[in-house]
Amino acid sequence: MSDLEHENAHKLVWTSRTKRFRRQRPLTPYTLRRRNRRIISNAGFGHVGPLLDIPLEEGMSVMHTNFFGLVRLVNNVVPRMARRGHGTVVAVGSILGELPAPFPWLLQREQAALRSYTETLQMECKPLKVKVVLVAPGSIRSNIVGKLAYTLPEDSLYKSFERQIKRVMYQSQTAAYGVMDTDRFASVIIGNVTSANPSPYISIGGFSTRTWLLKWLKRTWALDLLWNITQRS
Repeated sequence: MSDLEHENAHKLVWTSRTKRFRRQRPLTPYTLRRRNRRIISNAGFGHVGPLLDIPLEEGMSVMHTNFFGLVRLVNNVVPRMARRGHGTVVAVGSILGELPAPFPWLLQREQAALRSYTETLQMECKPLKVKVVLVAPGSIRSNIVGKLAYTLPEDSLYKSFERQIKRVMYQSQTAAYGVMDTDRFASVIIGNVTSANPSPYISIGGFSTRTWLLKWLKRTWALDLLWNITQRS
């Protein structure tokens, strides 16, 4: 986030394992009462691999970051917004929270939890006059794939699927997957969340339209289709 500099944008470094902000620039959560009208949570990191290969400790660590990081942020910020009588919380999730696919590992578990939590928060924040926006991006151009490093464990039951797993890792950044330019994505999101009445749900990016269509199918059919596509890749 070193290149995110603007006089109206203030970065708060949040340590997901603790209940407090760390300072970056002279800003504390208490200044939210007079300075910040919107706060965006995009905490998280990606994983690829079969569920059965997940060490429990690693799974808990990812959950702390990808889900409870948002929960702690909300618990700290929303009461201050409520006392001011306005504010907007933007939670950035993923379309993997809408419909799971094989081998994105833990990411879709947290995203499904984040979606349910955010939708509940939307209802509960109505009487507080705090708006809550859920962003469920599809494929967006980023460096996240380049930072992933995954090798199947020697005793994995999925050795014969290693090629498919590696394809799942990289396919989201391909033109065939419909990857969206980062600047275009940011422009759409900022345009929505800075409006007087932001849409409570936004889903754009590669594969987002196809995910929307799959959700109209019987769920077991959609899951079977996703599995068949994955194993043939």
